[in-house]
Amino acid sequence: MNGLSRRKFLGMSAATAGATMFTSLPLVLRQALAAPAPGGSLSSVRHVVVLMQENRSFDHYFGSLNGVRGFCDRTALSLRNGNLAFKQPNRSGYQLPFHLDTSASSAQCVGDLDHSWRGTHRAWNNGRQDQWIEAKGALTMGYFSRADLPFHYALADAYTICDHYHCSAMAPTHPNRLYLMSGMIDAGGSSPVTGNGESGFSWTTYPERLQSAGVSWKVYQNADDNYDDNALAWFNQYQDAQPGTPLYDRGIGSVPSVSGSTVADIAAAIRGDVLAGRLPQVSWIVGPAAYSEHPNYGPANGADFIGRVLGALTADPEVWASTVLFINYDENDGYFDHLQAPVPPPGTAGEFVDGAPIGLGPRVPMLVVSPWSRGGYVCSQMFDHTSVIRFIETWTGVREPNISAWRRQVCGDLTAAFDFSRVMTAVVALPDTAKLMAEAVRQCATLPSPTAPTIQSMPTQEPGTRPARPLPYQPNATSRVDADGLFRISMSNSGTDSVHYAIHSNSYHSDGPRHYDVAANGSIEDKFHAEVHGGGNYDLSAYGPNGFLRRFVGDIDGANGELEVLSSYDLSSPTAGKLVLSMRNGSSGTVTFTVKSNAYRSDGPWIYQVLPGQTVLDHWNVQLNTDCWYDLTASVDLDSLFSRRFAGHLETGLPSVTG
Repeated sequence: MNGLSRRKFLGMSAATAGATMFTSLPLVLRQALAAPAPGGSLSSVRHVVVLMQENRSFDHYFGSLNGVRGFCDRTALSLRNGNLAFKQPNRSGYQLPFHLDTSASSAQCVGDLDHSWRGTHRAWNNGRQDQWIEAKGALTMGYFSRADLPFHYALADAYTICDHYHCSAMAPTHPNRLYLMSGMIDAGGSSPVTGNGESGFSWTTYPERLQSAGVSWKVYQNADDNYDDNALAWFNQYQDAQPGTPLYDRGIGSVPSVSGSTVADIAAAIRGDVLAGRLPQVSWIVGPAAYSEHPNYGPANGADFIGRVLGALTADPEVWASTVLFINYDENDGYFDHLQAPVPPPGTAGEFVDGAPIGLGPRVPMLVVSPWSRGGYVCSQMFDHTSVIRFIETWTGVREPNISAWRRQVCGDLTAAFDFSRVMTAVVALPDTAKLMAEAVRQCATLPSPTAPTIQSMPTQEPGTRPARPLPYQPNATSRVDADGLFRISMSNSGTDSVHYAIHSNSYHSDGPRHYDVAANGSIEDKFHAEVHGGGNYDLSAYGPNGFLRRFVGDIDGANGELEVLSSYDLSSPTAGKLVLSMRNGSSGTVTFTVKSNAYRSDGPWIYQVLPGQTVLDHWNVQLNTDCWYDLTASVDLDSLFSRRFAGHLETGLPSVTG
């Protein structure tokens, strides 16, 4: 056994937190925390376990969790009517997110909403994100808080949550589970999969590739009680497989039926394999309907299932010390999420069906539970369900060719969610799931159904930040007016992974949004006909990952065409990363630029007199003063219309905190 022994860990725990505190924890936590903690690299992993649950959006579950991109998102999308995306149009009014209070309603068993291909694309509305109420109904805006989801929030506090993880398709369960198990929905075939209930597929699945490469794998399920959530059962090669063959035994067979409870039998099968040294290198877990967290069944049951799975995986501390558990959700049901999803440029191979982009879809929760993801971290790299395959790819070397080139460019492989050089050993208790289930039964039986309130207020998030994983992005965007009178925006990326941008018109232009992918150390420029669409006026916002925003407002005619403020970064010092603003005056008179802070710092404003034909530079040491976050707006006295907003996070390659 490598690392700390169980006995040595308990001794250390007693010295730091008290042995009585440790032994009072639930057994699952005592086992997990007592496990040895290897580190060093991805090669420390011996087992990857994937537990995909049902139909929840990120805002719906975690919008009120502190430190994630939730309800207090400073750079949330601005709709065309000027409201933020949280303020969804509702006939002549609007609907804000509202609390699904499980103490006052039967929200634990609230029903599902429209989550069809057509309905989800309708809510998305070509990227404008403004038809959620019309497509889904007012309940789409309902969300839970920590009081409603204590187990899920405790997991996020103890491990790592991904707040830019999207479902793969703007579609229901089956297409998204096909992405998880095979990397595609056969968009180039004669019948792309965009709905539920289809079968008879014949392309190669990822478990088959693992089988051919000699990588052990297994699906833990009860085939008669799995909510039709095992995607492998929809393929001809598995349907034709016979008992005794790998595709049958490992792919569509059932765990032994011992207790009469599917949940107990799955947990017992996992525990038995863990204790016997038989846990496969890769496992997928498919739970029963009642514990799937589908809205009809509730999150309390799901918490109990997750707790039992975690208890089984930690039955042998040495096995747990080499195990990664991914807990994700197949799609968002019909529940709202405010973050705009990346979609590919028109014509991207393998990413369109009948002219509509497949995805990415809305954000869904992803919790990364392992010895190398402790500490309540947030990872804000862009991911989708194919990222799970890509993590296994990176670990095993077994490639999935079904994943499109665009998804490989835009989505990461989930390795950024880990720090293999460190293991956090803080003692954290998880709530008692049996009590949560009993309370949920009472609530569903006795309390009224939840409804959207008539008196509304914008929800808030829990206060505070979280530690953040470093990201491979370094986005920037600048603007200029060219000799032909066109307004141009240049998007660059000095990071190591591709950055996805979306440019939305806040006024004047009726097209868009426009989407762009900028490779590492690359740039893209686009032009906007401000004279044609706005009589010279423009108001455009460029959005990128992790809160990146540049907003450009002005008039290409007159003084505004001669004035500009450009952003850049200075990383010449490893401990003093700076945002640099260059204020250029191309007019014939002296002008005064003013820069104000919108957040993160309380000083300023900063005022600059700039002579004709001159440029003045200033910098803000964001690494030293604001944990690398910035949000500034520049204006000029010569024209009240001119404005530039600069918001985002400067990446240094080091862990940071959320903004």
